[in-house]
Amino acid sequence: MNRQQVIERERRGQVLAGALAISTLPIFILTQIVLSETGFVLTGMPTETYRSFHEHQTAFIAQGLLTAVLYAVFIYPLYYLFRAAMARSQRVNPAMVGFVFLGPGLYALSNVVLSIAQSGVASDFASQSAAGGDIYNLLSDLQNDSTLTQIGTYLQLPAALALVVAIFYTALQAFRVGLLTRFFGTLGMALAVAQILVPQLGRPALMAWLAWLGFLILDRIPNGRPPAWDAGEAIPWPRPGENVATAGAPVEAIEGDATEAFESEGTDHSARRDRARKRKRKRRR
Repeated sequence: MNRQQVIERERRGQVLAGALAISTLPIFILTQIVLSETGFVLTGMPTETYRSFHEHQTAFIAQGLLTAVLYAVFIYPLYYLFRAAMARSQRVNPAMVGFVFLGPGLYALSNVVLSIAQSGVASDFASQSAAGGDIYNLLSDLQNDSTLTQIGTYLQLPAALALVVAIFYTALQAFRVGLLTRFFGTLGMALAVAQILVPQLGRPALMAWLAWLGFLILDRIPNGRPPAWDAGEAIPWPRPGENVATAGAPVEAIEGDATEAFESEGTDHSARRDRARKRKRKRRR
């Protein structure tokens, strides 16, 4: 695929990729509004949390579905960026595109499964705990007996790992070919790792990063997007200390005649040799 074909292909998917990337931040904010306005109890004892789930069952399922939509939405923008990087460099491994679908897809699936499963457990807990007894063991037994809860829980770890790989690898390769700036590419890689280390802080920051990526894809950022987009080929960023104008340019030979700095043809060195001989004689005496 030549440069013009790459540019035309990216132009066809530009609006959709940019709009979906931008929409991730509003969708994330909406999920947080649903949680805050319905009075969910997400801290404290698990028994209190599950009673809250039961009391706001409809809103709880809606929040889980919104979260699933959130992760499904940014599959295409991430895929769009991956393909753009792959079209500009043979170093991009095509097999890695599987993580772009696997990570967000597993997260979306696990959220749907867990929402339905926890809603069912919450209903059973509310009805059975009314009789009294050891409510903590009752909740633990209900969770262990729920097949959907086990499936949703087991999906969380591979989903998180696949998501980290997808975002980290795509941001890295996009930076290498010049589609992302050094700062924005490094930030994307850091936020990918933050999804595991500090998910509560990393998740909203990642959504903001994706929204900015959407504006970048649409070429709606203040200083314009990097030149590699419109060139249809890789334009790597200069390394620290390297001249921007000559970065990536081949080193050309400088034509001309070389002459020694301290000697020229025709110079008589007999006087210098005579003085050297006289100094040697004086040392011998």
